[in-house]
Amino acid sequence: MKNKYGFTLVEILVSLAIMAVAITGTLRIMNYVLQINETNEVQIPGMNAVEGMMDEIRNVPFDDISAKYDNTQFTLNILTNRGIPHVGTVDIQTIVPNYLLRVKIVLCWQQKTRVIGEDTNLNGFLDGGEDTDGNGELDSPCFVEAMIRYET
Repeated sequence: MKNKYGFTLVEILVSLAIMAVAITGTLRIMNYVLQINETNEVQIPGMNAVEGMMDEIRNVPFDDISAKYDNTQFTLNILTNRGIPHVGTVDIQTIVPNYLLRVKIVLCWQQKTRVIGEDTNLNGFLDGGEDTDGNGELDSPCFVEAMIRYET
C-alpha cells in the first residue's frame, strides 16, 4: 500500500471550482447590497423632502393649492450639492370640484447609469415610452400621494 502525501490534480480542480462558485455568489450579493445602499442614500433624504413638501401643501389654503403647485417641478439642494441629477414633480387632480384634491409628488433621479423612476430623461414630464406600468402617471419608488379635503 502506498502512502498519500497530497491531493490529486482532480481534487484540487474540483475544490477550486467550488470556491469560484462561492466567491462569485458572494461578490454578486455584495454588489447588490452596494446598489441598495446607493439607492437609500438618495431615497431617504428624497422621501424626507417630498414629505416636507406635502406638509407645506397641506398648510396652504385649499383654494390656492392647484394654482400654486399643480404641474410644478422642483429640485432638492441636498441632491444637487451631491451632483445627483434629479427632478421632482407635483401633480394635482380635482376629484370633486371645490371639495377634494388628489396630490401626488414624485422624485426621479439618476444613479450612475440608470434612472430611478419612470422619467428617464429627467425632464419632469411623462414622455412617450416612459410609462412602463401603463397607468398614465409618472411613477417612482420615491413618491407621496394624499387626498386633501376642503374644510369648512
